[in-house]
Amino acid sequence: DAILCFERHSTSKISTVDDLHNIQTLGFRGEALASIASVSRVEMKTRTESNPEGTWLKLEGGIIQHLGKTGCARGTSIMVKTLFFNTPARRKFLKSDQAEYRHILQIMNRFLLSHSEIAFTLYKDGQMVYQYSPTDLKGRIRQVFGEKYAQNLIPVNFDIPEVTIHGVVGGMDLFRQTRGEQFLFLNRRYILNKSINFAVISAYESMLPNRLQPFYVLFLEVNPQQVDVNVHPSKIEVRFEDERRIFSIVQRAVKEALRSTEVVPVLRTTETTSATAQAKSSPQKTAPISYRPKEQYFPFEFRHTKRRPNGVSSPIAKPQTEQQVSQEEEWEKPSFEERISIWQLHDKYIFSQIKSGLLIIDQHLAHERILYEQALETFRKSRPASQQQLFPKAVELSPEDYDILLEVQFYLNKLGFIVKDFGKRTVIIEAIPATLKKADEEKVLREIIDEYRNSEELDIRDKVAKSYACKSAIKAGDRLTQTEMIALIDGLFATQNPYFCPHGRPIIVTIPLEELDKRFMRL
Repeated sequence: DAILCFERHSTSKISTVDDLHNIQTLGFRGEALASIASVSRVEMKTRTESNPEGTWLKLEGGIIQHLGKTGCARGTSIMVKTLFFNTPARRKFLKSDQAEYRHILQIMNRFLLSHSEIAFTLYKDGQMVYQYSPTDLKGRIRQVFGEKYAQNLIPVNFDIPEVTIHGVVGGMDLFRQTRGEQFLFLNRRYILNKSINFAVISAYESMLPNRLQPFYVLFLEVNPQQVDVNVHPSKIEVRFEDERRIFSIVQRAVKEALRSTEVVPVLRTTETTSATAQAKSSPQKTAPISYRPKEQYFPFEFRHTKRRPNGVSSPIAKPQTEQQVSQEEEWEKPSFEERISIWQLHDKYIFSQIKSGLLIIDQHLAHERILYEQALETFRKSRPASQQQLFPKAVELSPEDYDILLEVQFYLNKLGFIVKDFGKRTVIIEAIPATLKKADEEKVLREIIDEYRNSEELDIRDKVAKSYACKSAIKAGDRLTQTEMIALIDGLFATQNPYFCPHGRPIIVTIPLEELDKRFMRL
């Protein structure tokens, strides 16, 4: 049997034609071992409980190099080495070691959650990194994501003749701005399905703020004959016989779970108290290009230049991240007298009168541009002012988030964070940049990690700078005072590129007075 494992199409789970419609194992074509052995060096040791000795098999490029007996533990161990050693063209497309390691963590998380009754151990570079003992689903979530997640779970149990749904969804404290913590299993196999994901989101209704994503681990048990698993080579996408019916069942199951549980987030009074104490006891250093909430406003400090590139009158210009502009053109900035005509629309846009018409600024994107350029400048110079935490915050992370944090820790420290590794996937936030509101330290750190994970930038400094700027900037919905709006405008015009945010979205739109006169038929 050991030799047969590495032969193509020789270990199929299918015995009859009916099995094609009822198979529920994770693999059923018998090609996995044969495929990996053909492009690597593989070693397998296996022993049954009744045999005193095990079988030892070594292959190179799919060809058996050694077959013999050996002493080994009961069960089967498979080691894959030098992947793509005989196909350099394929090996060239492998990403960095850290990127491939994170892919391993992602796949491992899926197995950890779908099989909480099984023990898992992960080794990296010969060292044991993670070890998980058998437990129930809640216990496994605690092992992988931490105590905060385990204490904010809402059980889902829904059983009708055609579908059984069980698992958990997260409370409001687990909402995130990016995807990645949604786990859906069909007959214990991990799948992606946009329709079911939308069913879960829609079940939250008004409880889920716009663009936020809920945490969930859901298991669907469906008759295999009602599902086509051959839509995608890796079986990660499936097609249901009645997609609408499945959508409505999932939505109903989650809705009933949410209605039966109190999902209002708990106010952490200790954090608020410590934040207030810190603000009163520690003098704040004013950092360049920094935004403060209006109850403790500190002015921006900028160096102003006489020449600014000319702005665009509409966002139709090519949305490049760093738009090239002519230095011969002059940008019209609101004069001192015109600043009395600055106002905020829907706590999202800043309107200002200028000589040639009307200037409109997206407040979030403007602050994001300021923080981005500040971050890049900080990487080249010394670290900016930090706020020391009166009570350092311990944050427990998932294996993947913890690995990303260690990768970017140096650059976060350069930005003003003081984050120290405490071991066991826990970090201590001892200080944060002076530009951040204290109550946001854990949220901002997690959002920076999420943004970094989803960024396609190759330069690690640029990735960190963009992630930090995007997640630390003021948001749509933040009400600003007149003084704060003026400071934000000053800060924007002090940047190298006030047109576009770091991700390429337009910051400024102008409406010429001539255009307004035409609209009102004055011309």
